[in-house]
Amino acid sequence: MQETDRFIQDNLARYLDEFAELVAIRSISTDPAYAGEVAEAAEWVSRRMTEAGLEAEIHHTEGHPLVVGRHHAGPDAPTLLVYAHYDVQPADPEEEWRSPPFQLTRDGDDLVARGAADDKAQVILQIAAAEAALQSGTLPVNLILLFEGEEEVGSVHLTPFVARNRESLATDHAVIADSMMFSRARPSLIFGMRGVAYVEIEATGAGRDLHSGQYGGAVPNPVHALARIIASFHDGTGRVAVPGFYDRVREVPAGLREAWRGLGYDEEAFRGSAGGASLTGEPGFATHERLWIRPCLDVNGIVGGYTGPGKKTVLPGRASAKVSCRLVPDQDPEEIIQLLKDHIARQAPEGVQLRVTGVQANPPFLAEPSGPLFDAASRALEEVYGVEPARVAHGGTLPIARDFAELLTPSVAVLGFALPGANMHAPNEWIPSSQVEKGIRSMVRLYAGLAAR
Repeated sequence: MQETDRFIQDNLARYLDEFAELVAIRSISTDPAYAGEVAEAAEWVSRRMTEAGLEAEIHHTEGHPLVVGRHHAGPDAPTLLVYAHYDVQPADPEEEWRSPPFQLTRDGDDLVARGAADDKAQVILQIAAAEAALQSGTLPVNLILLFEGEEEVGSVHLTPFVARNRESLATDHAVIADSMMFSRARPSLIFGMRGVAYVEIEATGAGRDLHSGQYGGAVPNPVHALARIIASFHDGTGRVAVPGFYDRVREVPAGLREAWRGLGYDEEAFRGSAGGASLTGEPGFATHERLWIRPCLDVNGIVGGYTGPGKKTVLPGRASAKVSCRLVPDQDPEEIIQLLKDHIARQAPEGVQLRVTGVQANPPFLAEPSGPLFDAASRALEEVYGVEPARVAHGGTLPIARDFAELLTPSVAVLGFALPGANMHAPNEWIPSSQVEKGIRSMVRLYAGLAAR
């Protein structure tokens, strides 16, 4: 391993230069105006895989391309599939960036740019790890790198691609390289992700705006109706008040909750990452438990009436809200959407028409946090970071984790090297350059650990 570490150290500056090249390609998947640059990023990734010694191929979809890189170690070697994504969120609001968002800028040890943490550093370090292992003759696993360009728009074509190519993507283990560590000093292995149920609510009254002096107090106001519905989603303690919402929530073993308490979750650091916000939520649970093992319901946006400068005295003709629920095992997102529809219908005031539309439904993901993959990854991370990684759940949603478990292998782990508070999806996104190096070294050791098993 010393020879491999030396190769990594000797080539780290080049890897960071390549990181800057990839960052400069504005692969914003949500905006059709950048479709050409998303395709350019796919070409860049494919070319870099080939230079690293992998067999690379671009797979075009009706949306943005997928890139697959492969190394064949032999029929007796285990197979590892690693997933990441090369697309990014828009940089808005650009005026809040301290440096150009698509120019990798060093701020001490931190590298700042859109996509720095989510997920281009992890694309770079996965390719670099494969190259370093190949150059030193220590890539003893059959490796598949599967990188997509649509993660930020819901991975619309990824699951159908995996389902069509189950045979060629057959693997013993899968790693999702799109997450963060437990803390700056302690890496993590994530075995659970929350699912999501997302709906849009539209409330319609007259169907057009009305003069508030001529009609106010005499006809229904859709914004009032929507506000009443939103207020009904929670009780006074912060628990979700939609009947049946908690019925299928799986209880977490007391031993696991006790182990997590021993990790020393830094609530003040979390509060700081949220701009100093107060910590609230379902009573009876610590902050990390609310994020990892409890479901939640949140309003993500409300639109209704006049919101421009000055005043305009009208009764809105319609109002709308976007609502998301993060779900835990064994909640069914389709069932939750129906429970929401039923609850909202019960709250409808006379004279206001309500329409509830389901937009997204992804079930939660849960893996067994033991076995060859978790054991090999744990040893690899401990060797690099000097501390055993935390085996935890995560509050976000990665639909592909559940899909991998159902279509390819039950041995799935989420393993990433971004840090908490990295401003993912926000201005001044960052990742330490040291994390790129440690990530490369960790992955090389993971290869070796899996082969040794």
